Parts: sequence; structure tokens; C-alpha cells
Amino acid sequence: PCGGEYFFDKCILYVFLLGCVSCVSHSMASFFSFPPKRAAQRLVSYWDKRIEIFGEAKAFMRLTLDEALADDSVALSLGYLRPTDQSDSTGRAILFMDFSQEGKADYTSFSLIRTVWYAIHVALEDENAQKEGIVIIVKSSDSLRQCSIKTRKELARNMQGALPFRLGCFQICHPPSFINIVLNIVRLLTPKKLRNRVKKHKGTHEEVIDSLAIYGIPKSAVPDIWGGDLNLEGHSEWLEARRSIENGRY
Repeated sequence: PCGGEYFFDKCILYVFLLGCVSCVSHSMASFFSFPPKRAAQRLVSYWDKRIEIFGEAKAFMRLTLDEALADDSVALSLGYLRPTDQSDSTGRAILFMDFSQEGKADYTSFSLIRTVWYAIHVALEDENAQKEGIVIIVKSSDSLRQCSIKTRKELARNMQGALPFRLGCFQICHPPSFINIVLNIVRLLTPKKLRNRVKKHKGTHEEVIDSLAIYGIPKSAVPDIWGGDLNLEGHSEWLEARRSIENGRY
């Protein structure tokens, strides 16, 4: 339980390790946007999950492409979740999640989850995102058979209450006919307060872009496959740019 000497000692241990290995990212500042007790609980939960997902050998490495994610190049290449480097009208960071990439390469569930953690940490380097949160534009799976319930369940289990961010909404664009089946499953895996944070956008490319604009999402953050300006083919270049930024920073 989160209380008493055990909780306090564990929190102190993690803070000590943070200082020793210099693995604090910009996203850690977002913990301090929560009330003190809740922030401490999230800090402990975060490091418990990080150790579980990355393993003890890499959990306290810097969350960079060449360190903690050095063995995740296959999963990273999919662009399963990627920052768009854009913000909505309230300052929330916009990310793009592509469920149609599931099963298209040989990776483990934990490797894919590590790439999700990485993408969220990159988005949270923006101070406005730390305060306001994030929104996620979603491309659904190509078929119901492609949907990996195991992966979705693992994602939900390893993100809830651990990562230090506020989720604004999932914006599902051009949803397939089976989307309601998928959403019913997702609702079983997510907290009640998140179940209503899902919006669906149907119609032509222009109609979907206009619908997203109502929620403050600019065309520049919409993937080019839907008539927007976000180049999905440029993901490998984005990864290399991130590697250069990280190598220069550290």
C-alpha cells in the first residue's frame, strides 16, 4: 500500500537513484503538477513500472534511443506511437497512434510498450504538455483479426497511473465498421473516467480535418494519408533527428 514507512523509504530510494544515475528527463517535471501526496504515489508507481518494463539493467539508464531503447529498433521503426511536434489550441501535445502497425514486425509486447513510453516522454519535453496534457490521433487496425487484445491489455496495465501525463482525448479518425466492437473491449480495460475521452471522426478527408479543428487540432498534425500535412514516411528521419538531439544533449 502507498503509505507508511515502506512507501516513504521507497520514494526516497528512487529519488536517490535518480540523482546517482542522472536519468531524469524533462517529463519528470510533470510529476510536480500533481498534489504532493498524489505526486509521490505516481513517482513510486512510475519507477515500479519502469523497472518491470525495461528491466533492472536498463530502468535507470537515460530514456534515449541509444541507451534504454538500444534493443528496440524494430518496434521503434513501426511508428506505433509518435509525437507530431504539434500542439492543439490549448497547448496539449498531439501524438499519432497507428494500430494498423500491430503484428507487422517481430517484436515483443514489452518492446512495443517501451516505444510508447519513449514517445510520451518526448512529447512531455514541452512544458505546456506537462501542464496541459496530451491528445492522441488514432488510426485503427486494418481488420478485426489484426487487433491484438493482449497488446492492448498490456498497454493499459503498464500505463494506468504510472506515466506522468494528463490524457485529453483519443481522436479516432476514419473508424472502420468494427470500431464499436474494439471500443467495447477497450472500455473493459480502461478506468471509467477515460471511457468518455474518445471521439470518432467520419466522412471525407476534408470533413474529418474540419471536425478535428473543432477540437483545436490543426491540419499540420493530421497525417498525410488523410489529407493533412504530417508526413508519415518521415518517421525514420524523425528518429535520426531525435538521436542527434539526445547525443548532443548528453
